[in-house]
Amino acid sequence: MSLREKQLWASLLAGLLVWGAYAARVVPILLDPAHPHPARATGLAFLIALIVFVIVEGALAAAMAWFQRRHRPARDQALTEAALVAGQVALVVLITLVVVTLLGLWGFAVWIESQYAVGIGTTMFSRAPMLLANLLLIEILLAKGVRTILTLLLVRRR
Repeated sequence: MSLREKQLWASLLAGLLVWGAYAARVVPILLDPAHPHPARATGLAFLIALIVFVIVEGALAAAMAWFQRRHRPARDQALTEAALVAGQVALVVLITLVVVTLLGLWGFAVWIESQYAVGIGTTMFSRAPMLLANLLLIEILLAKGVRTILTLLLVRRR
């Protein structure tokens, strides 16, 4: 296994651990209507998760580079091609998720207006921006996961 493949596995593992812990921390806050400062708590949790993710992924990459006995450049061309294909697929996945989110929000706005005969701005609750931000974060992380997993699968096939 090449160093780049090991780094992809490390990135996948670090992402699952850190962002899973983030979700475990943030979901109860978002679901608790009595939480006094949900925006502050979720924003702080995001910053901490981002910093921890960068440190963990960097430490894993440094450890792998340090302990790598020899460099195996034989699969670099296959890895580059696989990463290119996986990146294109991940971009399509991300665009699709964002468009579906926007269509869902539009549908929700139309439904609210038809139910209550008022605009969406007057009926949206205070947690909507945090929910939307976390939904978009999930979409970005899903696209990154698709890219990483697809790269690893395509490298194995070539």
